[in-house]
Amino acid sequence: MAGAPKSHHMSNELDLDVIVVGAGHAGTEAAVACARLGARVALITSALETIGQMSCNPAIGGVAKGTVAREVDALGGIMGRATDLATLQFRMLNRSKGPAVWAPRSQCDRGLYRRAVRSLLEQHPTLHTVQGTVARLLMDSKGMQVLGVETLEGRRFGARAVVITAGTFLRGRIHIGSDTQIAGGRAGDPPATHLAQQLEQLGLTVSRFKTGTPPRIDGRSVDYSRLERQESEVEAFDFSWSHFWNAQRRDVHGKTRHPEQMPCWITFAGREVKQVVQKNIDQSAMYSGAIASRGPRYCPSIEDKIVKFPDVDRHQIFLEPEGHDTTELYVNGLSTSLPAAIQLEFLHAVPGLEHALMTRAGYAIEYDYYPPTQLDSTLQVKSLGGLFFAGQINGTTGYEEAAGQGAIAGINAGLRALGRPSLVLGRETSYIGVLIDDLVTRGVDEPYRLFTSRSEFRLTVRQDNALRRLAPKAIELGMLRDPEVAAVDGRLSDESESITIARQTSVRPSEADALLKLAGASPLPHAVRIAEVAKRQGISLSDLFAAAGVGSILSREAVMTAELEIKYAGYFERERIQADKLRRMGHLALDPELAYGEMRSLSYEARQKLLAARPLTIAQASRIPGVSPSDLQNLVLETHRRNGLSQTCQD
Repeated sequence: MAGAPKSHHMSNELDLDVIVVGAGHAGTEAAVACARLGARVALITSALETIGQMSCNPAIGGVAKGTVAREVDALGGIMGRATDLATLQFRMLNRSKGPAVWAPRSQCDRGLYRRAVRSLLEQHPTLHTVQGTVARLLMDSKGMQVLGVETLEGRRFGARAVVITAGTFLRGRIHIGSDTQIAGGRAGDPPATHLAQQLEQLGLTVSRFKTGTPPRIDGRSVDYSRLERQESEVEAFDFSWSHFWNAQRRDVHGKTRHPEQMPCWITFAGREVKQVVQKNIDQSAMYSGAIASRGPRYCPSIEDKIVKFPDVDRHQIFLEPEGHDTTELYVNGLSTSLPAAIQLEFLHAVPGLEHALMTRAGYAIEYDYYPPTQLDSTLQVKSLGGLFFAGQINGTTGYEEAAGQGAIAGINAGLRALGRPSLVLGRETSYIGVLIDDLVTRGVDEPYRLFTSRSEFRLTVRQDNALRRLAPKAIELGMLRDPEVAAVDGRLSDESESITIARQTSVRPSEADALLKLAGASPLPHAVRIAEVAKRQGISLSDLFAAAGVGSILSREAVMTAELEIKYAGYFERERIQADKLRRMGHLALDPELAYGEMRSLSYEARQKLLAARPLTIAQASRIPGVSPSDLQNLVLETHRRNGLSQTCQD
């Protein structure tokens, strides 16, 4: 490895519990998780100024993703806290579908977000930030256990565990058009090549994915009279529950002091843009053959949209502000790998952008990832003790997916370093559990993105109840401070009290008739329990509480969660029964060294798939493509037989 540091008889500059490589959304969450466990952790990044950098769209949340951001927050993470400090426009998606599937999304001030992340990191005394480019892992004499890292600058750091969160930096290559290729992990930043070479030499399977980003434009050059204005819905929403106890972050009305809100703008790429792209498609890096890697299906480039959806007349474009301190706009919906001159041409074909000045060209980027079936459910590499992967290195896409993996990899690296049992989240507990289980059991054949449809429990695993689902785990692990524990207890107590009040208190016709009439519902014949009235469509629990003069001191979000539990109790109960069944099935552990090849009662395909995936539970085995229900029944019997047990499968 040319240029790699020489390390003959060098001592370590620091000996730590955990080292985290990379300071994006996965790396920062991993480092904070370790620090909250009490582990000594170093976060090593090539540039301290880019800690928490939003490399693509400066937005957090969305469908499923917003729930993940709140789950990370419930575990003590910083994504939600930084988002609240940086939100310049908020939208609650899916409002038309009912609150059970609402999805929060915040457009962020890119600079405020980055600064908030660094400030939140520096609140942890056992967390150290180090500038440097990690060139190689330090290994034991057998090459089976990670002992630390060494940087290109020649600095050595020892550790009991290492978490790699390198994003798109491992052998990253930027493409702008069919002829322009630049080695880089992100525009303006060099790639990480030495570490990528070593990981491959250590025997890990490596593959390549690609992603892309759109051009940015100067907002002063936009004709806003031709655009549709989209205002913020910030209301009193916080991504993070932590503000509940931090009085300095709240005004006299109890609302979070978000930055001043800004509008987004909507326009369309229509026939003229389509003609420009079609005329120049052979100059696209993607369509000229310069890029062979697969990109994210659900975040397609403008070339993909026009080639794959030829009958669509126009494609929606969002112009999103980058921050309060700049006029630059992010052109969401025009991701591309066409040459810069062609990008400018199709920008000028968009209504309102006829005279737009392009501040930065869009580009595609190819990078190494490691198929995640090489990891166990803690996100540790199966073949290398103490090495954990999180984020795009595992074949995912999205800030929130990275943060969720970072939190779990950081927790497990910290627990391993401290000699404590690991943490695995089940699919029934969280979207993070779904994400990680999908990765390590099914693998990826395209950049993985979370959707609500990936979860079997999307009604009970919601954005509003993330704290109830996951904060107890953080408390059990000792990751929350005393004031935070008190805040969690207060919020969960408010939820329980809301349900109790609703079930025990009646509302009179004179109090409720105005609400019912407004919702088009029939009037009450007599006083009725609030919980029964709240089951009607269009009637909110908070309005009923106000009408009956009760519950005024309860938190707004707690009342909302109580309303959902009351209104959709039947649906939730069915999902909980399924979750309990999965949990019982999940309790049947599988030895990772099981000799699947000798199990003749299983189909040949099932034996091959099980050998490759090495699931830790029957529940995991059930989600491996190619493993049939009859294979599962036989696997249960084989497991009991090999354990010397006589029970049969009852479920």
